[in-house]
Amino acid sequence: MELILQVIFSSVFSGFMLSAAIPNEFYLFGCPVFTLAAFIPLYLIFNKIKDFKTAFLAFFLQTLTTHLISSFWLAYFKDFAIFTLGASALATACIGGAFGLCFFIPYYTSDCQNKLNEYYAGVSFLSLKTVRGSVVFRVLYFAATYTLYEWVKSSGFLGYPWGTVSSAMYRWPLLMQTASITGTYGITFMVILFNGLAAETLMQYFGNYSLQKRRTEDTIQTAKVFGLLLLLMLIHGLYQYDKPRKPVKELVTITVQQNSNPWNEESDKKSILTSQKLTKEKIDELEMAGSKADLVVWSEGCLQRAFPTSESYYSWYPSEKSLADFVREIKVPCIFGGSVVRREKTKKYFNSSLLYDADGLYRGYYAKNHLVPFAEALPFIEVPPVHAFMEKVVGISAGWAPGDQYVFFDVPCHVTENFKLPAVKNIDLTKDYYEQKKEEEKPYTVRISTPICFDDAFTDIMRPLFLNGTELFINITDDSWSLKKSSEIQHFVIASYRAIEYRTTLVRSSNAGYSVVVDPAGKVIADLPLFEEASLASNIPVFKRQMTTYARFGNWLPYLCIIVLVTCAVWSYFSFSPYDYIPGERKLKKSKKTDKKKKKNSKNKK
Repeated sequence: MELILQVIFSSVFSGFMLSAAIPNEFYLFGCPVFTLAAFIPLYLIFNKIKDFKTAFLAFFLQTLTTHLISSFWLAYFKDFAIFTLGASALATACIGGAFGLCFFIPYYTSDCQNKLNEYYAGVSFLSLKTVRGSVVFRVLYFAATYTLYEWVKSSGFLGYPWGTVSSAMYRWPLLMQTASITGTYGITFMVILFNGLAAETLMQYFGNYSLQKRRTEDTIQTAKVFGLLLLLMLIHGLYQYDKPRKPVKELVTITVQQNSNPWNEESDKKSILTSQKLTKEKIDELEMAGSKADLVVWSEGCLQRAFPTSESYYSWYPSEKSLADFVREIKVPCIFGGSVVRREKTKKYFNSSLLYDADGLYRGYYAKNHLVPFAEALPFIEVPPVHAFMEKVVGISAGWAPGDQYVFFDVPCHVTENFKLPAVKNIDLTKDYYEQKKEEEKPYTVRISTPICFDDAFTDIMRPLFLNGTELFINITDDSWSLKKSSEIQHFVIASYRAIEYRTTLVRSSNAGYSVVVDPAGKVIADLPLFEEASLASNIPVFKRQMTTYARFGNWLPYLCIIVLVTCAVWSYFSFSPYDYIPGERKLKKSKKTDKKKKKNSKNKK
């Protein structure tokens, strides 16, 4: 019972420390110092755990505590808290518990080895030379296990990349730069590695080990490797963070933050009129300064009627000034957050970003690919009993459909003196002279992708968008329902890593915040205050595309962790031979060879 209480305290305390490091209502952009000690209690308690059930409990409680404290605002997601907070917390904790089992395997087999060593003290081939007794092994195994846990919980349909170690590191931007090589998981790995080393140092200082000298040497060697990796990270971070970058194109963009919650409004009239007013103010300011906007961006969900059938509806609505008339008046292409309906076997609704050209004509859409599980995407909703239950008990009759293609918007922009024409020019002989000349006079464009809300947190969405030619990320989102500043900032911090990973400018237009422009080093160029009606006119720099290590290879580090984890677990398990030890008996099986040698030795002595 005492051990269980210690496990509960250590795990909950570890989860609380990590939650305090992640952006929260007290430390709005987080406090990464807490991460340096957050995992020490968890590491220490595993030296006392004796069975798999307790190991599962330790990781289960740590991950559950982190999720509930850092993502408590999920309870404000309409009336779906039982799913958004409850189901996500349970799923996260179960994944964490499963990795607790993985992490315990070496401790379990090491315990068997320690029992052997008690019976045969001084026999070096048993535990003194096993890799499980090495500090290097224990620390690396711990770091690899937790890094892999964060990758698994952040991937796939149930993926939820909140509550992670990397989301706590915003105030240490030099370390964040490593994301262009390893993604966010390299940062997690290094933080956990530090915690493991710190815990080993504490155990050696306060413990009484027969192998004290060996353990100290291992710790020193591991610390040297960690120090070298950290030094390389800092050098790389300093270079990338202060590196001068010259844009090749510029896009004068107006982002609108209307500070309204679409869920609480019967119609989108107020939201549209407010957004029109804020947009017009910035259009006039730019004209006064002798400039002109290239693009206007409104946030996710600002239009409630589904396209394309509602294109004619917005040609006269709102009655004060229709959406189409407004776009024709300002003569600027616009991106609006709305929805699209497609009639196939059944009606499918898509959460979308909609493109209007400068003539006020609807040109197309991008549909959100990665939906929020149990909120936007409802598993098995097409099954009649499930549909009936969700409609009667929960009040949900249908969910969004995920997008099935990547879409890019090519928007006219300005070029800078750093822009150079490509070396290759295509001449189409099927066109006559005048058509060809008209084609050559086309304005320069910037290729934009518009990940929607949750999209910007996932590699399986952002990486293909980049690899297929994205020059600028423009994210539209609606986080106003959370009602909490920490929710807005957590989403921003997670999204800001995408700018670093692909060294590409990121623009975020949110209806309540955090609306911001982030450069390829993760620096904030311009932003708007949270939960206020405001708009922002910015010269968005567009840089020459460069293929980063992460863009080329994706999540290579988690795959490497899988290899480390599986290799170590198998090695650890099978290096203990059941033919050498009989559980429950204070004796070892003796081989026939050893018996023959003893008989010969006794004869020689006689």
